[in-house]
Amino acid sequence: MSAIPTPQEIKKSAVLRTLIDDLLAEQKTLQTPVARFAEIHDREPDLAAHYRNLIPLTAPEPGEQYAFEVSLDRCTSCKSCVAACHSLNGLDDDEAWRDIGTLVGGRQEPAWQQTVTTACHHCADPGCMTGCPVGAYEKDKENGIVRHLDDQCIGCSYCLLKCPYDVPKYSKKRGIVRKCDMCHGRLAAGEAPACVQACPTGAIRIVKRKVSEIVDEGIAGKGFLAGAPTPKVTKPSTRYVGRPVPTTAKPADQETLTLQHAHLPLVLMLTLTQAGLGLLIAAAFLHHTAVAITGAGVFFTGMAASILHLGRPLGAWRFFLGLRTSWLSREILAFSMVAPLAMLIPALPWLSPYIPEKFAGLAQQFIGTLAPTLAILSVISVFTSVMIYVDTHRPTWRISITGTRFFGTLAVFSALGLAASSPSFLTLAVAGLAIIAKLVPESRFLRDNADPDDPWTPDAHVARLMRLRVMAPLLNGRFTGALAALFMLMISPWISIALMLVAELLERAMFFSTVYSPKMPGNISKSTRH
Repeated sequence: MSAIPTPQEIKKSAVLRTLIDDLLAEQKTLQTPVARFAEIHDREPDLAAHYRNLIPLTAPEPGEQYAFEVSLDRCTSCKSCVAACHSLNGLDDDEAWRDIGTLVGGRQEPAWQQTVTTACHHCADPGCMTGCPVGAYEKDKENGIVRHLDDQCIGCSYCLLKCPYDVPKYSKKRGIVRKCDMCHGRLAAGEAPACVQACPTGAIRIVKRKVSEIVDEGIAGKGFLAGAPTPKVTKPSTRYVGRPVPTTAKPADQETLTLQHAHLPLVLMLTLTQAGLGLLIAAAFLHHTAVAITGAGVFFTGMAASILHLGRPLGAWRFFLGLRTSWLSREILAFSMVAPLAMLIPALPWLSPYIPEKFAGLAQQFIGTLAPTLAILSVISVFTSVMIYVDTHRPTWRISITGTRFFGTLAVFSALGLAASSPSFLTLAVAGLAIIAKLVPESRFLRDNADPDDPWTPDAHVARLMRLRVMAPLLNGRFTGALAALFMLMISPWISIALMLVAELLERAMFFSTVYSPKMPGNISKSTRH
């Protein structure tokens, strides 16, 4: 136990303490103006008092998620949000995760205009996530933010087709897709996203919304922005507030005629795989080696072309991660199952002599099952291809159109394969009827059946795109080639196969180029209009 200092000892220590000791002690607590400013700056970011009113101060509760709230009355189309997003995220020169568009009044309404800022809506049921074949998207269970995992992406771009709001953007330089992640790192640190912090009028906020409310509004088709794609598909969480938007409002660029990406590798893949399977089915039933070899060559050329569509093809082996929700994963699985048969059937004439006699009977039974098995797997494979595009919910890719085209190609080349394997009046007539049946539904898109009171519809939009001068070579080549194939049946089915293959490639190119692609409102463009 230490002794209590005596008065003499206290007096002695006070005498020994000098002025220098006092100054050194004071220096330890001294703060210059610069030091005080640095301490305040480190404690909270600039403009914290301004933008902390624009973000929630607490994390979402269970059953809630973060969402953008946009005040239409405050948006001035200054594009500060676009510039801030671009700068903070280090985007490429031609890349943007936030856009500014315009809504205008209907034809019978008084003049009306509204600027709209849009980014990812972090949907309750995100189409990009359910469509991704390799699980490159995740929806955070704690805050509902839909994030893209760059290291998982293979650059297939299917999410671009699945998103009805044109949110994901493909980066050619990186070979992957990227998108808005609501600056989740900044939110976690109590800072506002770039767009929120940059808006001079406070038009963009981050709010917490109940997921059940988002889903209910999406199912009912309410609570979103008039003139934007329907919220029924993905249930977007963004809330637009302010003056009511007339139900007749439409995007300023709705009537702009813009051709979409042609996706040449997909044109080759879809056409050649369907044509090749059709020829293989005919060859398998009629045991015609030349048709089988031709069909296999066409089929595997299409399979090879599909790889060219991927930005990172070496990661495609992870397709099984999306089998539960993605039709693209199911298509890969289906074609992986049919590919061995496509190799085996042309090789049978050379493999048969090497089959031991004691297995000859079993081999014959197995060979007898190849044709029906191939036909069933081919139908399943083409069906998965159909559903890939039907599942995008684009009106001009609905199942009646896409199914007719894809299965029509399979049927036409099956009939042409029959005609080439066993030429007769019956097989030639069947092939001719198949070609005609394929052309008739396609010709309806050449007619513009728009309502005079509402002249814009997705089908009318496609019809006008197909009649553009730039599309004339494809359109003329498609129908001329098909009709030439029809008449050449009387001379040689093989010539008809070649002509029809070219015609189908042109048809599939128009399938992609002239599709109506829904998106958030854009701006008036100088492009060709209706």
